[in-house]
Amino acid sequence: MFYGINKNLAFLSALILAGTASICHAGGLNVNVDIGIPTAPPPPVYAPAPPPPAYVPPPPVMLPATPPQFVFVPELGYYVAVGTPYDIAYIGNDYYMYNNGFWFRSSYYGGPLIRVERRMWPPLLVRHSLKDFHRFRDVEFKRYDRDREHYRGQLHRPEIRKEERRDVRKEERFEGERR
Repeated sequence: MFYGINKNLAFLSALILAGTASICHAGGLNVNVDIGIPTAPPPPVYAPAPPPPAYVPPPPVMLPATPPQFVFVPELGYYVAVGTPYDIAYIGNDYYMYNNGFWFRSSYYGGPLIRVERRMWPPLLVRHSLKDFHRFRDVEFKRYDRDREHYRGQLHRPEIRKEERRDVRKEERFEGERR
């Protein structure tokens, strides 16, 4: 009797196992057996670091090659360039140009411009905002532009420094001597 039960039990177990295997195969179910042997994890993969952004220095700040006309603006107390898109002032014997949020100074027109810290600005430049600078300049430019021949305000036209002219003449002379 026990022999028949064991035979039926074995047949029933085989039937259940076959049915389960067919269900697992049809459903794409995977069965894994882990025997507990540890394996090393794969080495980490590092992507190369992106290159640092290239620093491109801003172009040097320069006054326009052709000196603009300057008119004296009484409300400001100094000369400002008119007929140019640049904010240029002539105060005392120095030229000041506003560029990218900073004032730059040159002791002569066409000379190197050096950034000026706010504490070193001349008092006339500190007295008014850039908005006032534009407003007063535009009003004075309209007076000047209305009748340039009969303009009663003070004008200033920068000239090229004599030292620069001598340098050019020396270079021309040396080139002439070589020939």
